[in-house]
Amino acid sequence: MGSVDGGWRLDGKVALVTGAGSGAGAAIARGLDAAGATVAVLDGDSTGAELASRGLRRGMVVRADVTDPVQVDGAVRAVVDHFGRLDLLVSNAGACECGPTAAGSTMDITDEQWHAALAARLDGTFYATRAALRAMKGQGSGVIVTVAAGCGHLAQHGAVDGAVRGFTAAVARDVAPLGILVGGVAPDCADYLVPDDIAAAVLGLLGPGGERLTGQTITTRGTSG
Repeated sequence: MGSVDGGWRLDGKVALVTGAGSGAGAAIARGLDAAGATVAVLDGDSTGAELASRGLRRGMVVRADVTDPVQVDGAVRAVVDHFGRLDLLVSNAGACECGPTAAGSTMDITDEQWHAALAARLDGTFYATRAALRAMKGQGSGVIVTVAAGCGHLAQHGAVDGAVRGFTAAVARDVAPLGILVGGVAPDCADYLVPDDIAAAVLGLLGPGGERLTGQTITTRGTSG
């Protein structure tokens, strides 16, 4: 999606990353910061968000529970009020149970695990995307990247993965006339052991030629040691 900045650099762009207090979200925030973006770090854990933000050159910390639409709307408003705009959303919250060693029997999934996965990944992606689109619609530009856990051995994450892929494609078609690009990344389980791989995949959608991938969700594979 390089057309957002005419190239690889993101200087002058304001980004919001959900679930950025640790793991892949923190790695994505670092990558965006290195590319020149101003990064708002959002997480339900304010301590984690604060720690993740300390290594960034510019940005802010926003505490919000992505399963609460009121909090998400407030977080996006806070970013826009502070920086005057929002150019990029990476919706990454959730997937704390994901990984190649996580228990996977459908028979053992509890109601709480099922609803928690859908709330954080699916509801959270919708709430964050909706709020970001409302902020971006008058700008004539913007990028949204969804991150879904491509863990096929976990039924709850498999369900969310399929739903988020469909959501991403539908939203991309909906907002294309507004100049807003939407794409997704579905990390393989191995990638959750190497958060920088997920960050690299997200940043790859922002590089030259990335706009050709709008509406698509790219499945990644762990490549680092």
